[in-house]
Amino acid sequence: MLKKTFLNVSLILGILGVCKSQVVNFEDLTLPADSFWNGFDYSGGFNSAVYANFPNLFVDYGGGYTSWNGFAYSNKLNDILQDYSNQYSNYAGTQLLNSTIFAISYNSIDWNTNQVIPTEINFIAPAVLHSINVTNSAFTALTIKNGDSFSKKFGGVSGNDPDWFKLTISGYSDTVNTGNIDFYLADYRFTDSLQDYIVKNWTQIDISSLGQVTKLTFTLSSSDTGSFGMNTPAYFCFDNLYCDFITNVSMVSDNEINIFPNPANNVIYYNKYASNVNVLDINGKIVKIQNKNTNQINVSDLENGIYFFKAEINGNTVFRKFIKN
Repeated sequence: MLKKTFLNVSLILGILGVCKSQVVNFEDLTLPADSFWNGFDYSGGFNSAVYANFPNLFVDYGGGYTSWNGFAYSNKLNDILQDYSNQYSNYAGTQLLNSTIFAISYNSIDWNTNQVIPTEINFIAPAVLHSINVTNSAFTALTIKNGDSFSKKFGGVSGNDPDWFKLTISGYSDTVNTGNIDFYLADYRFTDSLQDYIVKNWTQIDISSLGQVTKLTFTLSSSDTGSFGMNTPAYFCFDNLYCDFITNVSMVSDNEINIFPNPANNVIYYNKYASNVNVLDINGKIVKIQNKNTNQINVSDLENGIYFFKAEINGNTVFRKFIKN
């Protein structure tokens, strides 16, 4: 019944706009072998599949001490080292088929409330969700399995403590919550301790019940909490987010509209006259508006970084990514 309802919703959305099926698999990003990106370039995040934005906050405290939260991406597969230096490896120890890069979500803590702060994927175009693949990070899973000086070994000394580590995926259409899905990344609540588990293999989660969203949030929670909030390391890994992006580009092909130069310093030109031009930053926030019908826009006042050009061409909406130098 759920599948039939979802297909009907997709059909209706297809009439209103174009459903562009995508898999957000981070293969449009690049990494050297056995490496990661954690925001060290201070870019504030990254985009994948054009419409999906992943914010990142990187802090350098000096003396070799840094921190980050939000999202990172990696191709590291060390599933045996339980150490903070191994926070970028997945516990599966493998990659998904045809996907060499995966993403990592890290929840920071609000030090005023000691509550976990959700990470947020922002969609520049509305997304109808299908599924996502997840696994534990190696650092988190091995800490759950063995414990350390800060976090307990799940199950406790007896092995019978009803411990758990849970991922909550929430959808939002602007500010309206479209639903929540809970998935246990580790569960030790079974009467028979032989059923206790820590998710190791890549696991696909059906998230179609969240419907059409403009934002997706991830929140981790654990039975192991203390005076300063959750003790379990707040990481998990994910890949291959399947969704349909709702756009109105049926009348405008990729070859019909070009913007140049790209990267740009002062003025961006486009090969067709366009009205209602918006420039969006990497978080999807509109930073510049131009309503007149013209073929250029001045971007000299923008800070350097990645932006999106959004315009109406022949009654349809088009997106183009550009870099401001």
